[in-house]
Amino acid sequence: MSGKSNYYIDWRYIAGFVDGEGSFTKNGETDYRISVPQTHEWVLLAIKNFTKMGNICEPRIRKPHWKKGWTFYVAKQVDVLRFLRSVYPYLIVKKELARKLIPVIADITKRIRDRKEHLQKITERCKFLRRKGWSYRKIGKALKIDHGYARRIILFRSNGKEKWWA
Repeated sequence: MSGKSNYYIDWRYIAGFVDGEGSFTKNGETDYRISVPQTHEWVLLAIKNFTKMGNICEPRIRKPHWKKGWTFYVAKQVDVLRFLRSVYPYLIVKKELARKLIPVIADITKRIRDRKEHLQKITERCKFLRRKGWSYRKIGKALKIDHGYARRIILFRSNGKEKWWA
């Protein structure tokens, strides 16, 4: 990035990139992703550093005569929502699409947050009942969950391995 770090990056600048090169895609049933391809990696690094979110990947070159390129993308739904809300006021071409996506992604992030809170409550209850000497089967029956799931919650979440189900 020699000499190139002097450029000013703000949400207006990023919105221009999103309008011109970016895309909003749906991954699976509910997840959305923002992607911005570019042949100048330093620009994407500057955007990533400014936004404090996303990743940069280097897609494979499909044809030998094509220039090398990179893609900045944001896939974590909380970050997608924050990113869209930040660029929205400055978008032109993709403004209407962003306007429609913001409430959809806000709903997705709310459901993710609710699911995490629910899992936390179940985890606390499973651990409490296990400390009282209950069997996994009895815990599962009491909480109306599979006893194997109750066991995994207790064993894995107790050891700090909190992403085994993701």
